[in-house]
Amino acid sequence: MNCEDLIDVREVRAGGRSVVVELFRNAGGSVAARCVLGEADRPIIDARSADEAIAMVSDVLEGLLLARAASGR
Repeated sequence: MNCEDLIDVREVRAGGRSVVVELFRNAGGSVAARCVLGEADRPIIDARSADEAIAMVSDVLEGLLLARAASGR
């Protein structure tokens, strides 16, 4: 993933929160979705397309935030 290969920036709403997702084109043509959760907290999900990456990010965030709410955090 190279910062020069940034193709889009989107926001995903999950658990009442808005998360910035930076989408990058990988060398093989797939897409990396980097979630900007905090200054040093930026997990990455690889997918075949930008739409698939955003769908995966949304699904993962919903699950994580639901688990956090269930644990009382």
